Amino acid sequence: MCWKTRIALLVLLVLPFIARGGGIVREVYSGLSGWTVYDLTNSAAYNSGTPSSTNWLTELFETPINIGDNYGQRVHGYILPPQSGSYTFWISSDDNSELWLSTNAYPVTNLVKVAYLADWSSPREWTKTNTQQSAPIYLEAGKMYYIRALMKEGSGGDNLAVRWRLPNGNVEEPIPCTRLLPPGGPWVPPQISEQPADVVAIEGDTVTFRVAVSNMYPVAYQWQRGASNIVGATASNYVISAVTLADTNAQFRCILTNVLGSVTSEFAT
Repeated sequence: MCWKTRIALLVLLVLPFIARGGGIVREVYSGLSGWTVYDLTNSAAYNSGTPSSTNWLTELFETPINIGDNYGQRVHGYILPPQSGSYTFWISSDDNSELWLSTNAYPVTNLVKVAYLADWSSPREWTKTNTQQSAPIYLEAGKMYYIRALMKEGSGGDNLAVRWRLPNGNVEEPIPCTRLLPPGGPWVPPQISEQPADVVAIEGDTVTFRVAVSNMYPVAYQWQRGASNIVGATASNYVISAVTLADTNAQFRCILTNVLGSVTSEFAT
């Protein structure tokens, strides 16, 4: 299958979920000297794809502020325009940063650097230099575009954020993660790979029900007894520390939810 066909399939997969969005991936590369983006992209760790840590940004296209020195970070994923028209992007950071955008969902050959900061700015300081602002970029509603922000911190303060102006003139600063999807997919609701199993136990035993998923989106769990939510039962497993006779034939299930939908497990008794 050629890459153009794969992109078309990805777009078809994501269309039902455009309004929900989800998040973007942040990769941190620690222990790197220097303060330019080149110091990040020329490092062995970056080029081997081995960040010191990885986490999700799930609220805004903005990383934690003033967390350390001598590190770099890459924040990347897909952006989903809600309208067709011209968009303008801005980036703010301390120290150097670059904002790259692909002409489609394919991130390798179609990336263009649309904005950068060769100095540093305060958090959400969007207009310190002209280079922080992109030219108007036409984007089509419902299409995925790969986006990547790179930033290198030397010492002192540190921050990174990205905003945009929509075709209707609204400015979202920073861009909310409802407009974003992480790389890797699949862009589908939770897929249960292991259903909860029935358990036979003696009064006083500890009992554990488990559920597992096969896809990598962050998942929220809510266990139920019958059709009623169990307070605090929000992990992938549910433990009853000491069963009683009142638990005989009780049924338990789990509702799994991510930004793209929800699924309910089978009952276990």
